[in-house]
Amino acid sequence: MQHKNPKSIAHEKHEKEHTMSIAEVRGDVDYEAVIKEFGLERMQPMIEKMKAAKMKLPVMYRRNLVVAHRDFGQIFNAMINKKNFAILTGINPSGALHFGNKMFVDQAMFMQENGGKVFIPISNDETYVFKKAETLEKATENVIEVISDMIALGLDPRRTHFFVSTRTAKVYELAVKLSTKTTLSNMKAIFGFNNDTNPGQIFYGIVQSAHILYPQLPDQLGPCPVVVPIGIDQDPYMRLVRDMAERAGFVKPSSTNHIFMPGLQGGKMSGSKPETCIYLSDEPEAARKKIMGAFSGGGASMKEHREHGGNPDIDVACQYMKFMFEEDDKKLGEIFANYRNGSLSTGEVKSVLADKIVKFLKDHQKKREKAKPIAEKILANQS
Repeated sequence: MQHKNPKSIAHEKHEKEHTMSIAEVRGDVDYEAVIKEFGLERMQPMIEKMKAAKMKLPVMYRRNLVVAHRDFGQIFNAMINKKNFAILTGINPSGALHFGNKMFVDQAMFMQENGGKVFIPISNDETYVFKKAETLEKATENVIEVISDMIALGLDPRRTHFFVSTRTAKVYELAVKLSTKTTLSNMKAIFGFNNDTNPGQIFYGIVQSAHILYPQLPDQLGPCPVVVPIGIDQDPYMRLVRDMAERAGFVKPSSTNHIFMPGLQGGKMSGSKPETCIYLSDEPEAARKKIMGAFSGGGASMKEHREHGGNPDIDVACQYMKFMFEEDDKKLGEIFANYRNGSLSTGEVKSVLADKIVKFLKDHQKKREKAKPIAEKILANQS
């Protein structure tokens, strides 16, 4: 029998005690407060371990965009020791993907490059039961576009297992088994359900847990570490699945928690609000216009900006450079410093960013067209 040390037992107790619901993590987020409330671990010590292991880190880790985790140590150990592990990131096919979705794919690619197998559940069931599509059929129509986008972003289809939720029988079988491992009162506390919630939404929480544990099924990888990259507001889902995993005999899955990429007008990005995001399907010049109209952290006038500088921490163009459009850390530091001292204006940053995004979209959309036959074959094999 494996004995747990007192620190581990205390951590698990702490993890289960914190039940702040998803609805309570909205708007401007105090990440330190949420990390403490949810009983998460800060990511920085793990980032230092990855640096010491000479791992080539993507910007999200180098720039502390991934701020917290649960049990990432078991993923790190699997990477270092060349052991089986999986990364799972789900996609809701309710519409076109946007740059916020790209963050999840970038993390999946990093894990894939370090030996992990990627699993992508495409949650057409979620799209339907949460009323993002009128019919289940319409919820499935966008699947080919979604898979094509993810391949075009860089995922290797030979090492990526895409599966459509309603067309994967083992997901349903696993969800049925997991449904006996929790209670309705627990689901209500986590997700804020009430008497007006449709039963499909309640059961979907179980289905999502089945997605996360799916890589551990005997005909997949078997028992192994699984990591799920999520926005910090989604941690309640992880608390639910980790509790059920233990009861059902699975390895408790891990998670990483990243900060939110800001929307174009400030605040949170939302795929259902076109004014807040740039879609991967946007016409490149239309995306340029969106960037040029994005929220600024500069002075009220050019004169004021030159004299007093601006705040790159709230300027959307500066933040998009930080999140994914300036790979060179030294150059990014210069952009931020010059913006703060006023020698670089919002318009100048926006112009550089817009050029980068236009080029990215043109290249991406060509890759997506080439990926469509692969996506069609993947979907056909699940019919």
